[in-house]
Amino acid sequence: MAEGIAWILQPYLIDSVTFARGAEPAELALRLGARPGEQPRRASSAEVMDLLAGGGVEGVVRVGRAGEWSFAIEYGDAVGPTSSGLSAVSAMGVEAVNFSLSPWHPPSMFTYHHDGDCVCSFGIGEEASRWGKNPDLLVPALTRTGVLPAQPQLSDTDAERVRRLSVLAIEEHFRLRLPRADVMDGQLSAFLLR
Repeated sequence: MAEGIAWILQPYLIDSVTFARGAEPAELALRLGARPGEQPRRASSAEVMDLLAGGGVEGVVRVGRAGEWSFAIEYGDAVGPTSSGLSAVSAMGVEAVNFSLSPWHPPSMFTYHHDGDCVCSFGIGEEASRWGKNPDLLVPALTRTGVLPAQPQLSDTDAERVRRLSVLAIEEHFRLRLPRADVMDGQLSAFLLR
């Protein structure tokens, strides 16, 4: 069973993860730049890192499914965190959620696109500054968990707790799950990116 997603905040585990509702895993890989007609290979995270270190490969995506969402872990040159990348992923009625993760400033970023448009985006830990077509989409969930209203000058421990609560609010709102064991140690379908 897939646990939640808060574990992605641990530094250096994942750089970018994109979730898509309305696109199967292989289609999500194509929307992120996999080569059309490419047959996926089964690969672990370590095998993908070795492939990138060997040179000649600029990006790889590993895909799977958890609940009603497909997910993609990107390695190397990730397009998921870009606005144009998420517009492509979310075209034709697909919903896309991306986390671009950074262990320091700039902050990790959350972005939600639907049908090609940015609906809501903000920095994790900087939720008071939001943008998109509906920047207040998650305000009720963020308020319920105590993330909003934002509190100035939090200690490092409190700031870490607020970031975790923010991700938990996003997880609950969208019903996101990400199977840590599969992502970190398991074999997932992997595609080379253009």
